[in-house]
Amino acid sequence: MARAGWLATIVLCTLLPFVGQFYGDRGAGWLAIDFRAYYCAALAQREHRNPYFAQSIHDCERTTPAPFYRVPENVSVPAPYPPYALAFMYPITLLPFAAAVYLWWALLAASLLIAAAALARAAAAPALVAWGALALSLGLTSLTSGNVIPLAVAAIVVAALLAQRGKLAAASLALAFAMIEPQIALPASVGFFALAPRGRPYLIATFAALLLVALATAGFAQTLGYGTLVLPAHALSEVSRDNQYSLSTVLAALGVSDRAAVTAGSVSYIVALVAGVVLALRLARQYDDPALAVLVPPAVSLLGGTFVHTGEIAIAAPACLVLLMRAAPQRAWLLGTLILLAVPWMLSTSAALFLAPIFPAAYLAYALRHRDRRMALAVALGAFAVIFGLFELAIGGGHASHIVREHPPIDPRLAEAGWRQLVLGNTTNSLVMWLLRLPTWIGLIAFAALAAAVARGSAAHPSPDRRLLESRA
Repeated sequence: MARAGWLATIVLCTLLPFVGQFYGDRGAGWLAIDFRAYYCAALAQREHRNPYFAQSIHDCERTTPAPFYRVPENVSVPAPYPPYALAFMYPITLLPFAAAVYLWWALLAASLLIAAAALARAAAAPALVAWGALALSLGLTSLTSGNVIPLAVAAIVVAALLAQRGKLAAASLALAFAMIEPQIALPASVGFFALAPRGRPYLIATFAALLLVALATAGFAQTLGYGTLVLPAHALSEVSRDNQYSLSTVLAALGVSDRAAVTAGSVSYIVALVAGVVLALRLARQYDDPALAVLVPPAVSLLGGTFVHTGEIAIAAPACLVLLMRAAPQRAWLLGTLILLAVPWMLSTSAALFLAPIFPAAYLAYALRHRDRRMALAVALGAFAVIFGLFELAIGGGHASHIVREHPPIDPRLAEAGWRQLVLGNTTNSLVMWLLRLPTWIGLIAFAALAAAVARGSAAHPSPDRRLLESRA
């Protein structure tokens, strides 16, 4: 009976926030904003136009039927994805947008379910615990906008499970698919490459295939321009955005120039990636678990970089859960960290998050801490207090702290030029926006610190690496 009660509660606490978020975004006019950009950019590339130029996508984005997002007259929403990623989306552009968006939402929902199922197996955790780690952190943050991140996270978690089972060729293929979101898939791929020598040829082959797809669909000049023009421009366009978690955004808010902030963010991403891989290798060898080599590096890499949104944070939850199920001495601390990562605190501005204290917060505490009801109640009350406090601060407004400085020019042909003006017009740099991000930052820092603490003890107890060298490709 208790299990049935929890199951009903979990279904209710998942569906109601999803419905509430869809309702809110529909009323605010933000519905499918990200998918609209993907659809138009993929269509432009399929028709041999440059998908990164505003001229190529603006008319498409302006013809969006109600109730989906429609861009202002002087703005185009950029789709800063590699040419091969846009090529993956060609089939969906054969449908009218209204039909395509519902199919896309179905794909994202399926990805969320696949990610949770794969995580449950990789972590050897109950399915509902895995769902708790991902339902809101991945689903609530991405579904309404149509963001592609659930596809990438699902692919990375599946790759971790396949690597754990010694299926290195299939794991390499999953990682290549995850490269639709390069900033989180690259650290996972480097961790896999460093750990599994027998998997390297497969990974190299699949990544070479991505390059060939890019060259075949976009050509050399456009593919090169993506790396040399589009990515730097997009980092500049988003560097001041209020809902960014990147180091670049922190530095820009402190008055560092945009270019210097982006440069520092890029360097920090490399440093965090390397640190994440080093930690992952030690942990994977200590527990003889290749899944950690795939999941830990992207989680640690979120502490640096130039572009980290709320949706990307979801990749840290699987790493935390897998480590929690392995590292018994640190389990209590990792549980607290998992709850911080599983709740998208940034969405405390929406009433859709008010059920989060029950699920996932209280349920994760109950299921992973000896089914202690008093512990679950305390966690629920604490989470509610934080969410309610952030909600009250947000609806009360906040003092905007604008830093006056010059912004370096962006190529006016790129969609990022107009997009930056929209971002700057909505940037407040207010205390409330920093507080909304604080619990997530605490969670990311806590995970990196706990992973380092566990890894420090791994050198004295090396694993015989039984599964690490196996390949059943």
